[in-house]
Amino acid sequence: MEMLGHDVVIVGAGFAGAAAAVELARSKYRTVILEARDRVGGRAFTRGFADGGDMLEFGGSWITPWHERIRRHAAQNQIELRPTHAVTEHRMHDGLALRSGKPCAPPAEAAYGRSMERIRADAAAYQSGDARTVGISFNTYLDGIHASPEARVQAQAWWTISGNGDPDRISAAEFLASCAYGGGLPDGMMTALRHTLVQGASVLVERMVARSGAELRLGTAVDRIEQAVGGVRVIAGQGEQFSARSAIVCVPLNALQSIEFVPPLRPRQRFAIQTGHGGIAIKLWIAAKNASVGTLATGGGSGVQWMFAERAAKDGVTLIMAFALVDGSFEPRSRHDVAEALHRFFPEAQLVAWDWHDWIDDPWARGTWVAAPADAPWIADSGEWQPEGRIFFASSDFSHDSPGWFEAAIASGEAAAQGVASIMNR
Repeated sequence: MEMLGHDVVIVGAGFAGAAAAVELARSKYRTVILEARDRVGGRAFTRGFADGGDMLEFGGSWITPWHERIRRHAAQNQIELRPTHAVTEHRMHDGLALRSGKPCAPPAEAAYGRSMERIRADAAAYQSGDARTVGISFNTYLDGIHASPEARVQAQAWWTISGNGDPDRISAAEFLASCAYGGGLPDGMMTALRHTLVQGASVLVERMVARSGAELRLGTAVDRIEQAVGGVRVIAGQGEQFSARSAIVCVPLNALQSIEFVPPLRPRQRFAIQTGHGGIAIKLWIAAKNASVGTLATGGGSGVQWMFAERAAKDGVTLIMAFALVDGSFEPRSRHDVAEALHRFFPEAQLVAWDWHDWIDDPWARGTWVAAPADAPWIADSGEWQPEGRIFFASSDFSHDSPGWFEAAIASGEAAAQGVASIMNR
């Protein structure tokens, strides 16, 4: 069955697809959005905690002070911003002991300080255009600066929310770029994590799609995209076909492997898809009693290495956001592992419940936010994802601006829509 009557087919209803649809609506193009899931949002995923409690973000959530695009869309769609609670206490675990306000015992402080000053200098150099750390892994970088054991433990903790991949494989630049947000030190990243969305990121995507007027088809996984002179044909499951003058593929890099392109994409694009990025973070929400809101806890060396008591819920419960890597050191399905992680950083707290989404096994994501491999960092360069004829690409994974953030997805979607408009007007 072939569906006709569209100017543009958008594949994927995350922030990139929604932003592209809003941009195309300015020129009144007839647009259809095909989304494999039964919901919009992509890696933005707002739902009730434990399927019934507070509405929480199980995908991305944070907005920096300079993310003006998502702030503009939030204002246009009556979405409020929630300021991130101030850090009232920073607990640091060096792998042996937990301390408040101190990363290590006094004899190790000098070496720790030297390591952090080197990280600060390298973050500033990277921000100024020095690309030497792009081609080396995070662990190679820490070895190269002779990071003290305590500095390494703290850097590893912040890696779970920055590099979020195998530290032997992923570029150290992912970490240094994030350190640069807040003056060069890892804990300065908190200054960038300024807001979240009160109603939820998924709700913002829903409202953007509705505002665009595009036709939305949920549960429509795309298998194949063909193009010929003058148009494209998008073939979805169950034999549905959508013909249009152009297509915008708003799919994460790691999920592109599920789509066949005819004719095939360029060799470098095919290599990038085959290689994939290495984002393997676990984002966990923990409900606990007797945990003070505003407490930040980092370190430990393995398993859950980053926790922030984000806000209070009802019945005296605190909602804690936690991060780990899928590396075998932590099992999010295990109550024992979750309780042990909580006790490491909040020994005074009692576990009530926990919840998470498995982005690695999610077939429409196959990973978390972008983490470029040190031996092929170019796979996430926006320049590698220029249009193929009438097929355009948009994703936070290879955006020209703020890669990995929702802002990047929006920027990428808008740029792709503008590119479509330019060929439509020829």
